[in-house]
Amino acid sequence: MLDNRRREKVKRYRLDDDKKRCVLGGLLIRHFLGDVEILINEYGKPFLKDGRFFNISHSGDYVLFALSESEVGCDIEQLRYVNALRTGRAVFTDEEMNLILSDKDRLGAFYNLWTKKESLLKCIGEGFHRSAKSVDVCSDIVEEKGKSCFMKIWNFADYTVSVCSEKNDFPGFIEFVTVEELI
Repeated sequence: MLDNRRREKVKRYRLDDDKKRCVLGGLLIRHFLGDVEILINEYGKPFLKDGRFFNISHSGDYVLFALSESEVGCDIEQLRYVNALRTGRAVFTDEEMNLILSDKDRLGAFYNLWTKKESLLKCIGEGFHRSAKSVDVCSDIVEEKGKSCFMKIWNFADYTVSVCSEKNDFPGFIEFVTVEELI
């Protein structure tokens, strides 16, 4: 059910849960895109010949798939304890750190900023090949490389989801698809 590239990617994961999430990512690609040729940019970001863009992220029990007619990046993180201040100082700008420090829910603020930052870096096609501190995601609109990048956050259960796109046309809700629907 998976193409050769996806099967090779699955083999590179060491943990069974990561392998399962990678398989599910491949099934989501097939479900939403069909049998299309996927190209990869110099940083490893996938894109399609037909002008559509997609991105995948996974954490915990979920695999996130974002599809757009413009550049798109996404991130999902299951909330778990991290030292928001210590970890934040390594990846966040001073303004982002001020947002965390001023929020009563420092862990929630940390994950909101973290997922926005990762989705932005994925949207612009560089991922963490670029320094996380080189972009500031305090706003939901970031100017990057002469383009506007729009961000949206969803929080549910103990997960935070962020999507970043060059178009501000986000759906109002997240569509959940079961494994049975993918097979």
